[in-house]
Amino acid sequence: MRHPRTLIEFMDIYPTEAACRVAIFEHRWPDGFRCSRCSHDRAWPLEAKALLECAGCGYQGSLTAGTVFHRTRTDLRKWFLAIWLLASTKKAPSASELERQLGVTHKTAWLMRRKIQHAMSLRDHEFQLQGIVELDESFIGGKDKRSGLRGRYQPNKTLVAISAEETPSGGLGRVRMEIIDDATAKTLTGVATGAIKVGSTIKTDGYRGYLGLPAAGYQHEPRVQRGAELDEDWMAWAHIVISNFKRWQLDIFHGTSPEHLQAYLDEYCYRLNRRGQRLDLFRRILNRCVLYTEPAPYSLLTST
Repeated sequence: MRHPRTLIEFMDIYPTEAACRVAIFEHRWPDGFRCSRCSHDRAWPLEAKALLECAGCGYQGSLTAGTVFHRTRTDLRKWFLAIWLLASTKKAPSASELERQLGVTHKTAWLMRRKIQHAMSLRDHEFQLQGIVELDESFIGGKDKRSGLRGRYQPNKTLVAISAEETPSGGLGRVRMEIIDDATAKTLTGVATGAIKVGSTIKTDGYRGYLGLPAAGYQHEPRVQRGAELDEDWMAWAHIVISNFKRWQLDIFHGTSPEHLQAYLDEYCYRLNRRGQRLDLFRRILNRCVLYTEPAPYSLLTST
């Protein structure tokens, strides 16, 4: 499947609803149709109802049933264009921008974006970082001048753990970010075991919350960072990742609410981890939407 390099090329490849349906069919059954009930290998398209009827048992099923597009009333061309815009642009469009580009209501644009975002988020939780990994935490949220508190305990802000993998040459590998409730040793060790392969080397600052890492099976390299002794190269990638995320979410979304922040963290990591595969990103995201993501109802998306 080709990745459209330009908007003109996208329009040439997917000019009609039928072309989008062909693409979905090829993703769902790359080796040929198989009925979900009797496993028969032939089906008749029912164009009037947009269904497929199994030639063996007569079961009629929707092409989009069980996918992110389940029961959608929105033109599949708009879905495909939304995926292409999210895959092809360095600064992903917000729901408001999709609303303008696709000509849909704001609620529809938000729901489409969140469903695609949901499909993207599931992939990166399937692998663990390894080798040398930087682990740090940071707060995301507005300033609260009234509290007067500093450090790892601040009200009205969301605490996020950042894991950044270093490549053998010292570059940035893959990253993971997740919201955490606190910066206790139990929580931070849990972050490590979930995101980082046991036996890896973890670089941290001198915070005592990381003291449990050796007992969990990691090589731990802490370094105390104080004032004039601050080493900007120590955990530089973790700092760059979180600072770039903050700039990204402010530039595009003008901030995100705490209840949906994890979804935006996941999207950012998904895109960053595939920065060298941008020309294949449309196919990958469409594949996630069709094959590996169950229907995402409004109630699920508004609770995450």
